[in-house]
Amino acid sequence: MIFRGESTSTTQVQATPPVFRRRRPARSRARLGATVGVAVAVAAAAGAMALSMISAGAASASTNAAHAAAPSLLFGTLDTQTSTAATEAHAGVSVAMFELDWASFEPKEGVFSASYLATMQSDLEAYRAAGMRVTLGLGLQNAPSWVFSLADSTYVDQNGAVSSEADFVFSEAVRQAAASYLTHVAAGLPLSNFWAIRLTSGGDGEMLYPSGGTYWAFSNAALTGVGLPPTTTPNPFPNWRPGRPGLTPAQTDQWVNWYIGGLDNVTNWQMRTLSGLSFTGYYQLVTPGSGTRPDVLAQEEQQNLVDGVTGVGAVWDRYYAMLPDKANVVAYVSSAADGSGGNDSCQPADNSLPLTSNVMDSWSATRWISRVAAADGLAVAGENPGYGMPASLDSEYTNTSSTGMMAAAIRQATSCGFQAFYWAHDYHLWDGTVPFSLYASHVASVAVQPSATPSATPSATPSATPSAAPAPTPSATPSAKPTPAPTRRHHKGGR
Repeated sequence: MIFRGESTSTTQVQATPPVFRRRRPARSRARLGATVGVAVAVAAAAGAMALSMISAGAASASTNAAHAAAPSLLFGTLDTQTSTAATEAHAGVSVAMFELDWASFEPKEGVFSASYLATMQSDLEAYRAAGMRVTLGLGLQNAPSWVFSLADSTYVDQNGAVSSEADFVFSEAVRQAAASYLTHVAAGLPLSNFWAIRLTSGGDGEMLYPSGGTYWAFSNAALTGVGLPPTTTPNPFPNWRPGRPGLTPAQTDQWVNWYIGGLDNVTNWQMRTLSGLSFTGYYQLVTPGSGTRPDVLAQEEQQNLVDGVTGVGAVWDRYYAMLPDKANVVAYVSSAADGSGGNDSCQPADNSLPLTSNVMDSWSATRWISRVAAADGLAVAGENPGYGMPASLDSEYTNTSSTGMMAAAIRQATSCGFQAFYWAHDYHLWDGTVPFSLYASHVASVAVQPSATPSATPSATPSATPSAAPAPTPSATPSAKPTPAPTRRHHKGGR
């Protein structure tokens, strides 16, 4: 396949972009949560040589470290600052995360910013020099404006409303544009450098359809099949609309599987694309909140699918079960300690309960997704809600006691057998919101306590390091001089 912008006649490297935008925070949206029994919404090629030199120098010293034993729980931060990376690594924070911005890298179709790429290469070099594993956010949700002129580029819901998010589920044109972008990302930032990559639905910052609670499956491509990705099937009941009668319960359930399957399809497309670009690490599937539990979904189907959480696709037991390829997949809880379920912990007997048990309706999002992951043999990782995401949790975020968000999130991560936990966001550990020393003390506490070994471990937890190795940890620890927080820009979905 020849991707858009790949030929020498169309691909250009622009020395200076018209607008330089610092990458945004990894997440900027409200949470999905649960009340007892009811799920509700809360809440390119240029520069490759330079990075090859970086990689070559680090690789020779770190090849043997690639498969070294790792702690039972790795700690990281989101939007890790390069200026404090070495200090954090010295304190046991071993995973850095940074996110790309598609619009900044490819502001015009086929035109790639060399200066933006150089900045990202410099950040990657800093993380590796600090001895950290690195997780990558692809930045697909920050689509450049030209993408929205492509065929079927946006979602359409059952009422005819058009979303502002790019449609990666039903638009082959959008996927081909994204594939070209990812090819140039891999040329400038070889994917072998990354321990994990965060996967979302593409247009959203998480694995969700657009917000609003309606159902986003009524574009021309989704209804007719014209312009659909070749692995996607059109709407099985194109004349029916959610919320109206006309389907049997079995047909409604079939439609739900097709709708949730769209997220599985775009997940699998990203995994195949990235593996084809030589990525062999972990895929963190960013799934927020409790979503719709099985008993609630059954009730909604009896009511012809009323608008609600199911509309954003957050039916996590079905989503993970229907993934066609689960190799190196990590069920990623992007809402640890969000207040759902009283921030309860995983328990040793959790995996004995069937996923259909309504006992789990009162569980937290973290405990529920961990149980789903165990049923599918997946590792688990996650992050807490960011400050101001939503603002109603800010008092918990700044609570430094044993009842605060940080303590609760790390307790959940430990009890649920997380592979890794990331604090959202790094700059708030240095700007006075919460002290980095608090995070470091939790990291140290987990590292020395036998209880750090999880009591409810998924049935198939992969090793901590499948491929990409960090550079050796430097012996000297420079003083931390945080950089200003990056501009917090909400992605197009508004969450």
